[in-house]
Amino acid sequence: MIPVSPPLFFSAWRASFRAGMNPKSVSRDILAGIVVGTTSLPLSLAFAIGSGMSPQSGLYASIIGGFIAGFLGGSRFQISGPTAAFIVILLPIVNQFGVTGLLLATMLAGFLLLLMGLFRMGKLIDFVSFPVIAGFTFGIALSLIILQLRTLFGVTAPATTNIVFELTTVFENMGTLRWCDTSVGAFTLIGLFTWRHFVRKVPAPIVILPFAALLSIVMVRINPAWQVATVENNFVTMIDGVRVAGIPGGAPQFMLPWDLVDSSKLKFNFEHVRLIVRAAVAIALLASIETLITAVCADRLTGTRHNPDGELVSHGLANMVSPFFGGFATSGAIPRTSANIQAGGSSPLSSAMHSISLLAVILFIPNWLGYLPMAGMAGLLIYVAYYMSDLRKCWTIIRTSERAEGLTLVICVVLTLWFDMVVSIGVGVVVTSIVFMQKMSNLAVTDNILPASNANDQTLFQEIYSVKVPDGILYFKVQGALFFGAAQRTMSVIEPKAGAFAAVIDMREVLFIDSTGLDMLTTSIAGLMSAGLTVALVGVQPEPKTVFDAAGFRETNPNVLFLNVLHNAFQVLLETKDQHAKARRKPQASS
Repeated sequence: MIPVSPPLFFSAWRASFRAGMNPKSVSRDILAGIVVGTTSLPLSLAFAIGSGMSPQSGLYASIIGGFIAGFLGGSRFQISGPTAAFIVILLPIVNQFGVTGLLLATMLAGFLLLLMGLFRMGKLIDFVSFPVIAGFTFGIALSLIILQLRTLFGVTAPATTNIVFELTTVFENMGTLRWCDTSVGAFTLIGLFTWRHFVRKVPAPIVILPFAALLSIVMVRINPAWQVATVENNFVTMIDGVRVAGIPGGAPQFMLPWDLVDSSKLKFNFEHVRLIVRAAVAIALLASIETLITAVCADRLTGTRHNPDGELVSHGLANMVSPFFGGFATSGAIPRTSANIQAGGSSPLSSAMHSISLLAVILFIPNWLGYLPMAGMAGLLIYVAYYMSDLRKCWTIIRTSERAEGLTLVICVVLTLWFDMVVSIGVGVVVTSIVFMQKMSNLAVTDNILPASNANDQTLFQEIYSVKVPDGILYFKVQGALFFGAAQRTMSVIEPKAGAFAAVIDMREVLFIDSTGLDMLTTSIAGLMSAGLTVALVGVQPEPKTVFDAAGFRETNPNVLFLNVLHNAFQVLLETKDQHAKARRKPQASS
């Protein structure tokens, strides 16, 4: 029988209706959407400003692009909009080709995403290894921090086209530093990083940025010379020949991107078209990776599965339509999606409410947003970039993984800083492919002969008795190499089921595991254990055992059982169940 491919449109709505929508879940989705909209408001503004766009364009991208992506998409929990990772790609486009160039590149990127979804290319994300993703993400985070330094310190310096040159240019012009902007930026950074240690339920930006705006107002009242750069005094929009300072009110208006006033920067010659196409490829690559990674993270948190091709199609259409309303690149966003899950959102309705709540803000209180200080927005972007970098996980890969994987991560960081994300991912994929092929060829030679078994040890390679899986125990057999290209698909099968009390993961035929496979395996085990199951790994071979030991897997997962023989694993798990049952009966008997 030929397998039926899942639908490309409205698959998230279909999954939501299958899961059961009722008045209680609908009210939760509405409330979650409003909460996420409040959280994403300052982020949308900051991401737009950091990308060289007007602040309202970030809201337009979240309103139009976020609504289309969520309404048509393949993940019940995904909330989309502009993200910090795009800034490094978009700012050079705006500097060179103006807003027109960026909007045209976004439209072309949307078309590429649409084609990727229509040709069912969503699973190709599995072939980008974790060190490559971690490397270019860390590189983007560093680039984002560097790009915010001039605004954070209020430095006046000429524009640059390279991250390294940007860093040197800012420090060469530190004589133009404005202490009032620096003070507001420092206050914002300190407040954002310390707030989460005291209050976790209320997002820090919602509280700290209004206080930063209040501080800038107080400073001007004390001394008019202490003028802090704000959204209102840095952005002007022409509406029917009238200059409007700050963020203009009203809903996003339909427009033709090629008719904008800065369209003269873009020449429709071979060189400019080539550069726009290159930029569109970078936007499409980053949008696809961010969207699918965010959807996978949502699946891990909720125990569900998304439709990757549906996500690509919906985000393709979102990026094709959004530029006609002044919006720019849109992708899945981890902060918004995780906030949606925490707030109880469970259907595309919460994504729609997120966009509607932002529309309400720009309709009714746009003037209030003009008081936000530019240095405070730069501080917010640095705060986001720090957590986006995932420094701890990058250091873990360098410290515990094989030297080739750590080197791949470092190469991707350097290439992202010096060139761009497209070069970084391309080189990273080639390097990991070469390393993997070399590893497989070594395994084919050295693992041809089984090691001699010790009479005192249980054999790893054969069972003495015929084995039957007992009731209540889940059995998963993993075969072959658990590497970056197969880990996601293999581990997606390992999930808890109703009525089970334990799970066995049979790894006797796994000859190789890399950091991506280990990360996926750890995530799957965590999902089983969070559902209350006892987990046992059976027959871990010498090569994967080396990776486990280097990463400190046993120390970080002390409750996972390691056994050599399958039937012994079933016996131990059954005994564990009996011991728990006796322990529960004793208190009842004594009472």
